[in-house]
Amino acid sequence: MRHPAKVDWWIRCAILTGLLLPVLSRAYWAGGIVLGILVVAIFPQWYETTPRGLLIRSGLTRRLVPYQAITFIGPSSAARSSVALSLDRVKVEWRPNSDVLIAPADPDAFFTDMASRTPHLAKRGQRLVVPLV
Repeated sequence: MRHPAKVDWWIRCAILTGLLLPVLSRAYWAGGIVLGILVVAIFPQWYETTPRGLLIRSGLTRRLVPYQAITFIGPSSAARSSVALSLDRVKVEWRPNSDVLIAPADPDAFFTDMASRTPHLAKRGQRLVVPLV
């Protein structure tokens, strides 16, 4: 199942401003550079549950996280930088010291989908975690 990414309104405004200001000042090349960076690094952005794992698409990059490697999925208020274009983020952790912040448009549907694909995780509120034995 493919889950579209959420983009906050203020980030949309910032991107639009970054594209329009160079054009309005007749520095068309600068607008092209900004657009190029956005295309390569950010757009398109989505998250897909595949038979092999969670596929995270951001710009030209794709990352596949196998379901059995995932140790935590839950809401995050971390302010660190991320390709997520919203502050309503979800943290996905796997293996020691590996994680990513994503922003699915419908977090509830994302959690439901991931819960059905990660039976080794237990639901604790709005989080999926490795159960304590």
